[in-house]
Amino acid sequence: MFPTLFQLPLWPALKASWPVVIGLVVVLFALVSAAPHVQKKNALLGKLLVYLPTAAFVTAFVAFVETPFGRLPINSYGFAIMVGFLLCSWIAVKRAKPLGIPSDFVLDLGIISMIAGIIGAKINYLLQYSHELKGSGKSLWGDMGLNPWGALILGPIPFAFWFYRMKTSGQKVHLYSWQNGVLLVLTLFFAFAGTRGLYIYQNSQEFNWELFKRWQSGFVLYGGLIAGIAAGILYIKMRGQSVSIIADLAAPSIMLALAFGRIGCFLNGCCHGVRGNAFTCIRFPADSPAAREQHKGWNEPSDPVHPTQLYETAATLAFFFFLTWYYKKKRKVNGEVFLLMGMLYGAWRFLIEFARGDERPQWLGELSYSQVVSMAVFVVSGVWMFLLRSRPRVEDAAPPPPPPVEPTAPPKTA
Repeated sequence: MFPTLFQLPLWPALKASWPVVIGLVVVLFALVSAAPHVQKKNALLGKLLVYLPTAAFVTAFVAFVETPFGRLPINSYGFAIMVGFLLCSWIAVKRAKPLGIPSDFVLDLGIISMIAGIIGAKINYLLQYSHELKGSGKSLWGDMGLNPWGALILGPIPFAFWFYRMKTSGQKVHLYSWQNGVLLVLTLFFAFAGTRGLYIYQNSQEFNWELFKRWQSGFVLYGGLIAGIAAGILYIKMRGQSVSIIADLAAPSIMLALAFGRIGCFLNGCCHGVRGNAFTCIRFPADSPAAREQHKGWNEPSDPVHPTQLYETAATLAFFFFLTWYYKKKRKVNGEVFLLMGMLYGAWRFLIEFARGDERPQWLGELSYSQVVSMAVFVVSGVWMFLLRSRPRVEDAAPPPPPPVEPTAPPKTA
C-alpha cells in the first residue's frame, strides 16, 4: 500500500516566502506573454523564452523549493486519476477526429465532467458518511450566514466562460434560449457559493474543518458518475452536439478511467474485500483501512483479504476493450454503446459488492447503496436499449419512390 507516492519538493533545500513565489510567477508570466512577439522576429529566441523559464521554474519547485504551503504530498489515488484522465482524453480525441468532432470540445467536456464528478463523489460521500466528520465547531452547512460581496467573486465565472466560448466559436447569441436559462441558474449557484464561502472564510474559527483536513479521501464512485455524466450532457447540449454520438464515443474511455481509479484505491488501501484464503488474497499493512477495521494491534497487518480493487480494474479493462470492439463492429444505433456500458458495469458492480469488506451503509436490508444504484442503472439501461434497438432505423426504412420522369420534348429540326 502506497497512499503517498512522493512529496514536493523532493529534496527541500530552500524555503521561499510569499513575495518570492508571487514574483517568480509574475516574471514567468511576463516572459511567456512576451514570447509570441519575440518569436515574430526570432523564432528560436521566442521558443526559448517559453521553454527555459518554465522548465527552470517547474524543476526548482519539484526538486528544491518549499513554498509557504509547506511540502505537498502527491497521493497515489489522485495520481492514478490524473494518469487515467490524460490517457482517456487522448484516446477520445483520437477517436473523435474521424467524426469531425473538435478536439477542444472533447477536452473541455472531459475537464468539466471530471470536475463535476469529483464534486459529486465528495457530496455523495458526505451524505452517506457524515457521522465520520465529527469535530469541534459548527458544521459547514449548519447555518445560513452569507456575505453578499462573495457574489461578486464567483458569480461572474459562468458568464465569463460563456462569453469566451461564444467569442471563440462565433456562434450567434439568442436572448430567449434554454442555454441562457442554464447560464442564469449557474450564475445564481456560483453567486450563492461565493456568498457562503466568503462568510465561512471570515468566520472560520466558528466552524469544523474536518472535511478539508481529509479532502484527499472520501469519495463515492456512483456520485461521481452521476454528477459527471449530468454535467457532460448539459455541456454537450449547450455546444449543440449529439448526446448519443458523444456518449457512445466516451463509454469505453469511462471504463478505462474507472480502471485507473481502482488502481488508486488499491494503492490507497480503501475499498478492500472480505477475508479469504484464495491465492489472490493479500495482507494490507498495519496502518491500512483493512487493518483498522479488523481491529488489529499496533504494527500488525491485516488478515488476507480479497483485492476487490484489482478485480474491478481487470473487469473495467475488459469492458473497455469489449466496448471498443462493439463500437467499431456491432453498433447499430447511436447511444447503445453507452447503455451497454451501464448494463455491464451495473451487473458487475452488483456482484462485486458481495465481496467488499469495508464498512458501508446498508439499504434495503442486506443490499448496499451501490447495489441499489447498480440495479437501477442495469434496469434503466436495459429497457432503454431494448426500446432504442426496437425502433426502425432510418436506413432500414423503405426508400421513397423515385420522382416521375418528365417526358422530354423532341429536338426541333430546321
